[in-house]
Formats: sequence, C-alpha cells, structure tokens
Amino acid sequence: MFGISSQLASQTINKNTVWKCLVALELVSGEITQFISDRMIVEGWAVGVRVVIKRGYKGIRVFKGLSTIISPLKMALQFMEETCLKSRGLNVTRKSERLFLVDSAQDPTNKHVVTAQADGLTCSCMKFKCLKNRMVKEAPQLVKAIGQITLLDGNHLAYTEQFNTETMEMVGKIHIQCHHVRAVMREAFNAFSSTEYLLNWKQVINDYRVQRDDWMSSERWSQELDNIPELGEFKPKTR
Repeated sequence: MFGISSQLASQTINKNTVWKCLVALELVSGEITQFISDRMIVEGWAVGVRVVIKRGYKGIRVFKGLSTIISPLKMALQFMEETCLKSRGLNVTRKSERLFLVDSAQDPTNKHVVTAQADGLTCSCMKFKCLKNRMVKEAPQLVKAIGQITLLDGNHLAYTEQFNTETMEMVGKIHIQCHHVRAVMREAFNAFSSTEYLLNWKQVINDYRVQRDDWMSSERWSQELDNIPELGEFKPKTR
C-alpha cells in the first residue's frame, strides 16, 4: 500500500476505520474524537497500515500515544465488516433481468445502479469505481487480504475459482464489493459470499418476470399526456 492515493485511502484506510480496527485489536477503547483524530497519522506501508497517535493532553486527561502497524488482513476484515453493516437497511429494487436500483446510504432519494453478471456484480457509485480502478494497483496487499477472508461456514467472502476451458486451469478471482453490491447479493440472490452468488445467479436471472411497476400504468400515461393537449384524449388500447 506504499504510495496509496488520498482518494483510495479515504475509502479504505481512513481514520475512522483504522480507529475501529484498533478497538477490535484492544489497543484503544471508546469512540474516536477530534482531539485524537488531529493527532493521528495513517500511512500505507508494504507490510500493512502504519498508525501513529501522538501523545497529547486535554485538560487533566493524558493520551499516552500509540505507534503500531495493522496487518492487511486485519484491515481488510474491518473494511469488509463496515461494508456489510452499511449495506443493511438499503432498499433494493429490481428494474430488469440484471439491473437493480439501491438507495444511497447518504441520501435515500439518490439511487445507484448495480448490474448482475455471471462473474460478479458492478455498481455505478463513486466508491465502487474508486475501489475497482485503484485497489489492484495501489493496494495489492489489501486486495489479497480481502480474498483470504472466510465466513463461519468456511466460504470465502469475496474469492471464487472458476475453470478456464481454454487454459484447462482453475482461475481465481477476488471480487471488489461496495455496500450497494452487498445489499443486492443478500436481498436479490440470497448470497453472503461470492461463491453463493455465482451458484444462485442463473436461477435468479431465469426466474425474473416483468413486474407491473416496471411499466408506466394507463393512468399515469393519461396524466402525462394531459400535459400535451394537442395530442387529444388518451385511450388505452383494448382487445
């Protein structure tokens, strides 16, 4: 992660995420405060994430300071845990066979488009684009660590292997995921791992039926056409 950009760092190893990781490692306790944040330095190193919190005083309280390195796996676990938690409660609407609209966590009136393909999911949000475009190049250690995360049932959270008929070899893939992707995996595909998603993908796609609310109703068409009087009266087609 040496030389990681500020854009990617803000999405993966920001101070809030790093602090929660330190709490999980029992190196600190409580919530991060502005007092501590102002004294915190976070850097991406080849061996992990270097964290330094300078010694400071606030009234009679003394923060002794801290200097440590968090391993890529510990950082990846915290990053994906936050991603999964953030995905809960997001509304998912299926708009076509492979397209889903997911609420923005910041603004529910805003929607992001998640596309379901046979080899994985992609999202239109800026976070996913940043992770997809930058992680492999700028933070390969973090990407590798995400591929190592396993669930309680033993399945890898974001890693799959598929047989390549051209090379006659098993090819591994690490799936980049944002909270919108996680929401669609759970709500639409009943999947908690990328392997489960791939297993369920074909059935979910084949079971799709056009929903009534995917199309504009006759009543809504009439209301829309009322705004254009020169078209005349709207009469829905009947058999």
